[in-house]
Amino acid sequence: MDKVAIFGKKGSIAKYDLVKNKPVWVGDISPGYKPNIIGQFEDYIIVFSSSWSSKMVHCFKSDNGDFLWSHYQDYLHSSMIPFIPSSHDGYMYFLSSSREISKMSWKTGKIKFRKRFKKSMFNFNQYFLVIISGDIILVSKKDALIVDKDSGDVQPYSDLGEKLNLKEITAALGDGTAFMSSIYLTHPNPSSDGTVAGGDAGGGGGD
Repeated sequence: MDKVAIFGKKGSIAKYDLVKNKPVWVGDISPGYKPNIIGQFEDYIIVFSSSWSSKMVHCFKSDNGDFLWSHYQDYLHSSMIPFIPSSHDGYMYFLSSSREISKMSWKTGKIKFRKRFKKSMFNFNQYFLVIISGDIILVSKKDALIVDKDSGDVQPYSDLGEKLNLKEITAALGDGTAFMSSIYLTHPNPSSDGTVAGGDAGGGGGD
């Protein structure tokens, strides 16, 4: 029986075989950065790391440890809004600010679009993103918007508000929402004891 997990230390992560007592692969992260949380979505390993001055996100393939991409946190999203990606058809969708929707490739880390949208002057509520049968939808207690997957253009989506009382909605789970997205609501802060955290679709996993 395989006993395989992924562990992180300053400067690297490793997929480790505890039976053979050796690494399956080792992936380097930026020098000086310490992994704080390791998550997994499908075949991708995503590493949230920090140094004394900044935070980064790195992405690797889970089977061979190939490095795919990395970004600084402040490139991906505003510090005023949590990083909660949802996935569809090989892309990650997330709010990069309270009025901006982004689409990024899981494979390359390339931003497909980063598109600002207008909020009603009477809407003071924060939007959250949910994917329903491939539709990218932004929901607040005031209204709902639908996002064009190719252009990022945003239009009103009154159909959802007619079916649900949006004011009563406090949380949602749609397609392509990883466990880590639901639990880790923002780029993690370094833990006080240096522990690497993980879980289902987050942290290491056996094959």
